[in-house]
Amino acid sequence: MICLDSSRPRATVPGAGTAAALTGRTEDLGAAVAALRGGTHVSVMLLGDSGIGKSTLMEAVVAELEPEVTPIRIHGSPSLTHVPYGVLGPFIVGLPVQEATSQLAVLRTLWSRLEEERRATGKPLLLIVDDAHDLDEATAGILVELAAAGWAKLLIGAAARPGLPEPLLQLWFEGIAERHDLRPLTQQQTTEMLELTLGTQVLPNVAELLWQASEGNPLLLNSLIDDAKHDGTLLQRNGVWLLTRPLNSHGDRLTDVVRRQLLRRSPEERQALNLVALAEPVSKELIEAVVGVQAVRALIDHELIRVTTASVPELRLRHSVYGDTLRNLISPARSLQLRQSLLRLMDKEPASAEGLLRQVSWSMECGAELADRQLLRAAMLASRLYQDDLARKAASLVKDPELQLAARSVVARTHYNASDYAVARDILEADFGKGHSVASLLTGTLLWAAVLSAQGHTPEDIMQRAEVLLTAGERLAREKPAEARRILAATKDRYATIRSMVLAMAGEGSGDRRPDPGAAPPGPPANHLDQAFRLSLESDRLLVEGKSVSAFAVAAEALTAAGAGHDELHFLTDFLVVRSSAAVIHAGNWRAAETLLARFAAGSGPSLISFGGGVHAARGVILLYQGKAAQALNALSAALESLRLADPQQLFGLTAAMAFAAAAEVGAREKAESFLADYEAVPPAGSRYLRGLAAMAVVYGKARLGNHPQAIAELRLLGRPDDGQNTAGLEFDALAFCLALGDPNAAPRLLELKPLLEGPRPAAICDYAAAISTDLAADHLAAAKSCEDAELWSFAALAYDAAANAFRAAGDALRERMAMSQRKRCLDRADNAPGQEPEGAEDALGLLTRRERDIVALAVRGLSDRRIAAELHVSIRTVEGHLYRSYAKLNIKGRDQLPGMAGD
Repeated sequence: MICLDSSRPRATVPGAGTAAALTGRTEDLGAAVAALRGGTHVSVMLLGDSGIGKSTLMEAVVAELEPEVTPIRIHGSPSLTHVPYGVLGPFIVGLPVQEATSQLAVLRTLWSRLEEERRATGKPLLLIVDDAHDLDEATAGILVELAAAGWAKLLIGAAARPGLPEPLLQLWFEGIAERHDLRPLTQQQTTEMLELTLGTQVLPNVAELLWQASEGNPLLLNSLIDDAKHDGTLLQRNGVWLLTRPLNSHGDRLTDVVRRQLLRRSPEERQALNLVALAEPVSKELIEAVVGVQAVRALIDHELIRVTTASVPELRLRHSVYGDTLRNLISPARSLQLRQSLLRLMDKEPASAEGLLRQVSWSMECGAELADRQLLRAAMLASRLYQDDLARKAASLVKDPELQLAARSVVARTHYNASDYAVARDILEADFGKGHSVASLLTGTLLWAAVLSAQGHTPEDIMQRAEVLLTAGERLAREKPAEARRILAATKDRYATIRSMVLAMAGEGSGDRRPDPGAAPPGPPANHLDQAFRLSLESDRLLVEGKSVSAFAVAAEALTAAGAGHDELHFLTDFLVVRSSAAVIHAGNWRAAETLLARFAAGSGPSLISFGGGVHAARGVILLYQGKAAQALNALSAALESLRLADPQQLFGLTAAMAFAAAAEVGAREKAESFLADYEAVPPAGSRYLRGLAAMAVVYGKARLGNHPQAIAELRLLGRPDDGQNTAGLEFDALAFCLALGDPNAAPRLLELKPLLEGPRPAAICDYAAAISTDLAADHLAAAKSCEDAELWSFAALAYDAAANAFRAAGDALRERMAMSQRKRCLDRADNAPGQEPEGAEDALGLLTRRERDIVALAVRGLSDRRIAAELHVSIRTVEGHLYRSYAKLNIKGRDQLPGMAGD
């Protein structure tokens, strides 16, 4: 816990800044104000970690109560903690020295001073006690006496640890004080705070990473934001705030926070903090041996460091973001001295990956010698954690020629992370097929194939180039005849894996009728990676055929087959998540899609900067399919900005196409033209299904803009690229776009495809197609309900519109108006912000019985209750009862609010 000087002036920012500062605290604010206004409580206590927002909340409470009270401020001070009545010095300056330790004399003098203030304003006293954890017991006792006697009320802020002095706690135990333990901000609250501070266009991964780094602490969050904006890590592009690289946690503002904390610690405690920062996670016993048990215990008590629950207790900093700042404050000479003091007591290398990285990084900073294998291991770990600068630095120090090949592969991976494919290719091709052992020969080969795929090379081209690997294997087998069988088997397995990988990346090959030199072999998979890619290719085939639920199951199986620890193919999980997402989104299982994306994002950490754009793009496509074009446009345009920085899964083209469609849908012509230019500027990429979907979205967008008369014909062609193959999934998407453009001729073919399709989205759209074929009002209503259940709001609105037309043709004015009302509700639902419910969200038409609809219809025509009773041969009481129940179901108050009565 970092404790700041409470006497320092608190910055107050009007407007959005104030709202941002109180994010997540409005309930506490209301409760605190109410408690101090009431007669039950004499005190309100705000407790929490330093930087959690206690002082800000206290000032907000004072601002609310200022017209009603006389505020008097008292600040605790660590230098006066053991001085009786020390912080009350400004109030008791006239007290004789011989009476300075008398509680009665101090109380009398203090009260006299406070009473002067109260008489001057004529308002009750409110004592605002900040940093109350630093009060001495005597002062705390005096404040309790004032509150208990009803002379003043207390607003108290204190750190959760060490907590309040015993006399103040007694107020809470007696039930006359209200206590609020302030919690860290949630991820959602962090997002709200960022939107208030920066604006609404903040990439979700920005909020997530800042929340993780700050651990929900507002002070740390604001420090990280300011530092990231200052050094260019957080910047705004085309109105969108995004992170360009991992957060820098040693900027000026955060450094200032940490530096002030260090000034409060003893020399032994500062040494312990520095050692933990330099070596974390580090053995608790080891640090205690260097600095003493007392210093470590003090830091734990003040929550500056924490003890892990490992079998052997280890120490870490309480807030990980302090690490870089503390290390940056230590001179190289002092760092080397501290390292030597630890090494004398260490008998083994750190067991954890994080510990190894920290030790290697520390050693490099000190200029210490390190073994090549330790450097290479650290470089590989750092690249896996997207610590690219550390990975490159460690790899560059490897001297062993045989290990240098693996080190250069790590450097290539860091460039792949940043979508710098040309540099990655040059590094990998220089070493391809030149190793002198099986391990070195295979190193980087999968990444090499992935880079070529990202650059647009076809599977056939890549496999032709990959034959160099087979030739190199034969050469190595001749050089090492004793290992020949193993060498040839390993190179053939790797060749097979590369073939499965590039086919899976292209999403084509296994379903072709014609012979394909790159087609996956019919035999068993060479290894678990080969199996994962084969399953991914099968998932793509099923998706193209419309079996989206089956495709998702196979993609999930591929994720399981891939396993963990595939260091060289670090993007494999991302790749398979894209395939899984495509399947589940095509099916329209939105909850499963969100679960998949949320689970991936939660476990991604720094890779969200690299792959976060893909997560946001998937969410944007979901919104577009649901008919929420305006929201989709925001999500997709934000995702596109992220993908401009890094696009390891080649999703830029698809995202640009979907953004173009969304912009065209809402009539944002200038934005649409910009997105179309983005789409046309990159070569088609991704799987066969995703390439086809992107092309369809572009045709749809052009039609929406009114400048593509051949759109329907082109969409149909895109849906059936090869008459000899089953492409029901692609064709469904094409025909769904046709229906959205108002083409009724798509309906018959959709009904033919329906038995081949899986998932709630295809089922609902096919129900709409069936209603178009019969053109019966009842069928349109049923289709609308089906589309609502699938959360396809634009299609539901189309179905309700068709129902209204059918009712109009039948002369049923009431049902026509009710159908139009439901249409408007669906359109409103599509336009709502996430989490909002449109007004009149219930399906009122479905809630009314036949008799109620008949009676309401006559009432709409202006007939009195008596005339309705005579018309339908029922009693007036029956008419009144049906109308009363109808009003309740329609959520209206009377006859004058019935649909049609107000001219709507």
